[in-house]
Amino acid sequence: MKTIIVNIATALLILNRVSVTLSSVVANKYLFSASGLELSRDPVVQTDLYVNFRNGIYADLWASRSLKGKWDDGGLGNEIDYGIGWNGTIKGLTAHIGVTYFDEPKSFAFGAGDILYSHVRIGNDFKHLSLTLGYENLTPLPDSGFQGGNIVSLTASKTFPLWNDKVTLPASLSAVYDSGTAGSERGLFIKGTAGVNWNATKRLTVNLLSVSYFIREKSDAMFGTGVTWNF
Repeated sequence: MKTIIVNIATALLILNRVSVTLSSVVANKYLFSASGLELSRDPVVQTDLYVNFRNGIYADLWASRSLKGKWDDGGLGNEIDYGIGWNGTIKGLTAHIGVTYFDEPKSFAFGAGDILYSHVRIGNDFKHLSLTLGYENLTPLPDSGFQGGNIVSLTASKTFPLWNDKVTLPASLSAVYDSGTAGSERGLFIKGTAGVNWNATKRLTVNLLSVSYFIREKSDAMFGTGVTWNF
C-alpha cells in the first residue's frame, strides 16, 4: 500500500499540477472534530492523504483505525472518509467548500450507518489573527442510527512561530452552535485546538503534541502526536 501511494504521488508531481500531503497521527481517543462527540474511547491511528490541484479543487482520503478490536467489528473508531471540495478566495475572503462521505461504522458497507457531511468556511486574515465563519451539515443515510443536523461556528486562530519558524505553536478557539447532531445536546459550546510542531525539513513536519478540546455539557479532550509529509 505504501508503494502504491508513493508511486501515485510521484506521478502527480511529475505532472506538476498538484501538491500532495500525507499525514498520520496517533491519538488517545477519537472525538468528532465538529462537535466533540466521543466515537471511540480507545487509542486510534488516523491517516490522511490530501491531493490539492492548482485550480483549488482537492480530493481527500482519511481513515481512522482503532488500536483495539478488528477493522470490521463495527466500532466507531474504524472509519474511512472520501472527500472532495475547493479551496480559494472569493472577493478577498478565503473560502473552503467541500462534501465528505463518512463510511462508518463498518467500512466498505456503503449506505449502512453512513453519513454525508458538507461544509462551507469563509474567513479573513487580520494582522494578529484569522477569523473564520463555518457551516456544517450532517445528513444520515437510511438506517444510519445517527441524527442529522447543522453546526455553525466562529473561529479565531493564530500560529506563533519560534526559532526562525523551526517550531510553530498553532492555536484556535471557536464559539459553536450545534442543532443536536449525532446525539449531541442542542445548544452553544466552546471548542479549541493547540499544538507544538517541529518543522524538521521543508517537507517534513513532526507534530510533537496536539490537543482538541470541547467545553460543553460533557467536556472532553483528544491528544495526539504524528508526522506530516508534503510532496
